[in-house]
Formats: sequence, C-alpha cells, structure tokens
Amino acid sequence: MAVNARTAEFQHSEVFDKPALFTNGRIARDTVPKGWYCYDIRGSDDDPGELCYMEENVVVNHAGSVLMPEKLAMPKSGRLDVRDEVGFLDEGDMTLREFCEAHQLPYPAENMKFHIRPARPEEAGLFYTPHPEEDKRLGTVGHVRMDFGRSGNEFWHTWWPRGPEELNSPVFKAELQEVVDTLRESVLKNRFAMERFCYEHGGKISGGWTQNYGYIVETEHYRYCLRCNPSPGDYNG
Repeated sequence: MAVNARTAEFQHSEVFDKPALFTNGRIARDTVPKGWYCYDIRGSDDDPGELCYMEENVVVNHAGSVLMPEKLAMPKSGRLDVRDEVGFLDEGDMTLREFCEAHQLPYPAENMKFHIRPARPEEAGLFYTPHPEEDKRLGTVGHVRMDFGRSGNEFWHTWWPRGPEELNSPVFKAELQEVVDTLRESVLKNRFAMERFCYEHGGKISGGWTQNYGYIVETEHYRYCLRCNPSPGDYNG
C-alpha cells in the first residue's frame, strides 16, 4: 500500500542538487499537495534497489519515490538517468512539515475538502443494490452509475432514484455534484487513475463477478458509498 505524502516519514535527499524527500515505498498521488511533484525511480533488472531512472510512474522494478517542491524537466523519453544524481543527507527521517520548516517553505494547504476512506469488510453490503425495505431503512436517495467508456478517459453517468423524490433535494444535488467533482481529481479521473487508486488504498470488498473496491465519504448529513470496478468492458462505479 502506498504512503501518505503528508504523514509519512521520508529520507532527506537531493535530486539533481534540488531538495527532495525520498521513500522506498510508493507515494499515493492523491495525497501529494498542489504545487508539489512526485516521481518514481526505477531500479535495474539485476538489482531492483539500484536507483537508475526517474519517471512519472513506475510499475515494474520500482525502487523508490521522491516528493519535491520543484518540477523536473522530463525529456521526450519520459525518463531521467539519476545514477549518481540522488544524494542522501545524514539528518534522519523527516515529515513533509519538517522538510518545509527546514527549507523555509510554506506548509501546503489540504487538497481535498472531502475525506475518502476504504470500506471495512462488514460494510460491503452498502455497495450493492439492497431490498427496497433496506433502502428505506438506510434513507437511500439514489444510485449513480458511472463508466469511463471504451477509451477509459470518458465519463458517462446515469442517475437511478431509490428513495422518495423529496430526499433528492437541491441541497443534496449540490453536495453530490461537489463530491463527484472532487473525486474527479483522483479516483474518478479516468480508469487508469481508478486502478492506481485501488492498488494504493486497498478497500477490497466481497461480491461481484470481479474484484470490487469500496470507499466512503461522510459529510454532515450524507454518506456516499463509491464502488469501484477498474476492469474495462463494464461500468466502473
């Protein structure tokens, strides 16, 4: 599972003489503050721990990830040779906040207004269409079916009412739109982003013909349950 950019402890480092934070793990991209940059480092086939190339995303031979306040210029090849370009400062581990203090940088504001968490195993039933009586007991307003289309980059959605029309109020509609717009920046950005989000955040739930993942956003008055199916050829949420 990936680490949270705001809460994890990193190794204080320099990449191309620029200050950076390094971790052997993966950094969850949705936790990277706006205005900051995250890159993965690829290891060699012979030694996966050897730091060889820096790329936007590395799946195979991932050797580490860096978090930086400065953007690097990537060549057309999409990779930078970082052999002999990554240095570690002997100052112990540090958090993002400590890094900002050390380099006199403002600590970045939170990205997301709504907190999304993985579902617990006992919550799996919330993510599938229940009996109407259960919908009534839960105060269900409705379901939104979403998919990313054939390309994986589209966004189609259909509303399915499941409760009394008066529950589908202007206040609810406005908040639902805001929640979806926020999630469109991360897990609902496209099918690849959903696949990566599920890989990094867990949330596996039982049910369905393929592996599904569940996430919950809770606000003052509503609970939103997002079921993710990153597989192509079926609706995805």
